[in-house]
Amino acid sequence: MNKAELETKRILALNLARQYCENHNLSFKKLEAQRFDSFNEILWFSQPSKVKPLGLVNDTETMPKPTLIIKFNGNEAIIEQTEYTKEYLS
Repeated sequence: MNKAELETKRILALNLARQYCENHNLSFKKLEAQRFDSFNEILWFSQPSKVKPLGLVNDTETMPKPTLIIKFNGNEAIIEQTEYTKEYLS
């Protein structure tokens, strides 16, 4: 996927997430600043780790923490929170 396609998906995800954040008392402003990724029809935002990588020694600690996941069932968008949502988006 090229940068333009990823940016298009990011804009779609932000549009879908805006109302969800308002309805669930989550900070849309914080969400906008997070990392965005996608794979197939799954879109997600994640909080980058502040841990400096030391190779495989601390690989798990350096992984971004997913905060909001958007999946599609046909034309319906399904937004899911994770165990990190409240921590990073409240």
